[in-house]
Amino acid sequence: MFKNKNIIITGASAGLGKALAYSFAELGANICLAARRVELLHALKKDIQERYPAIQILIFKTDVKNQLSCERLLKEAVKQMGILDIFIANAGQSMWSRFRDIADPKEMQELMQLNYMGVVFNAFYALPYLRQSHGSFVVISSIQGVLPVPFHSGYVASKYAVNGFIDTLRLEEPDIHFLLALPSWIAGTELRAHALTGAAQESVIVNKHHSKKIMSAESCAQNIIRALKDRHDQVYIPKKYQYVSLLRQFFTKFIDRRIFARVKKQLRAE
Repeated sequence: MFKNKNIIITGASAGLGKALAYSFAELGANICLAARRVELLHALKKDIQERYPAIQILIFKTDVKNQLSCERLLKEAVKQMGILDIFIANAGQSMWSRFRDIADPKEMQELMQLNYMGVVFNAFYALPYLRQSHGSFVVISSIQGVLPVPFHSGYVASKYAVNGFIDTLRLEEPDIHFLLALPSWIAGTELRAHALTGAAQESVIVNKHHSKKIMSAESCAQNIIRALKDRHDQVYIPKKYQYVSLLRQFFTKFIDRRIFARVKKQLRAE
């Protein structure tokens, strides 16, 4: 199904974006890798090309917070690929801090610019091409876009915004398939290392490494690809979280206590 399809992936230099690149390459897709750290993209391209020499791989240094950068990515990628079949908006930043502990509320604006406007900019320039191909626009959102999670206020807000944006576009653009991927924590990414953290002395400190029970980036990528193949509107990863979201509507305080307890286990006592 994905053989010879043309796919753009933002945030492709590491983590889930990198895992998606390998997975689609194995399926024979042509890939455009976009991220700010272009040196990592070159290394990734070299490795993928050695494994799968028949596919086309493009590299673009892209900052999704910058509108002109997103416009340039879409125009140049389509110019070289000829057609766009799938766009995957993966770039983003997490947060591990109480709201009261951040140094400046403008940091929340930066988070929104990356996680939300980064999707908006790319959607604006990608949708005309996807309309022509009847293609797919995939957003790597989060379970935190449907469930409030402590110490993630800015991240949660950005993902709620993304989910509402995509659900609305789905109604407006019947010729395009929209997929919202809603994963929980994923092992093998840099989200924790680069998260927005607090500046206060008593700020929370998160463990850098996940437990062995956390899903890997590779497994998460496979879940997303299956959902894309079946043209689902959304995919919860793991699937059980779709029931947590439903239960919270009826047992709000109980579910919120469970969420808080689980999040606290991720913190270091310092």
